[in-house]
Amino acid sequence: MNKLVWDIPITTVSEGNCHQHWRVKHKRHKQQQFFVRMTMSRDIRQVSLPCHIKLTRIAPMMVDKFDNLPMSLKWVLDAVCDLITPGLKPGRADNNEGIMVSYSQEKGRLASVRIEIEY
Repeated sequence: MNKLVWDIPITTVSEGNCHQHWRVKHKRHKQQQFFVRMTMSRDIRQVSLPCHIKLTRIAPMMVDKFDNLPMSLKWVLDAVCDLITPGLKPGRADNNEGIMVSYSQEKGRLASVRIEIEY
């Protein structure tokens, strides 16, 4: 089994409890996806299905692990899955049967997301 790991300095927020203007949210989502694509695009070509994606949110404050943790990493997951299975409509790549996803979080001074893919 092979494993790839990336640490990307991305700020994530609990989207379910976030009451911001839609333009602010849209800009954050696009920035998250841009940084994921720029960081992972060279090495992601090695990944084959089936695979397991583990997303770890690192931030000073913890969020609710059942609802808010997956919601805070939604746009990151969409970008990762789009790189693994390109050519699908936006937001549809994570619906592949060969992709398994798990979430975790850690406390840290600087916000980031750790992406681990085992294949």
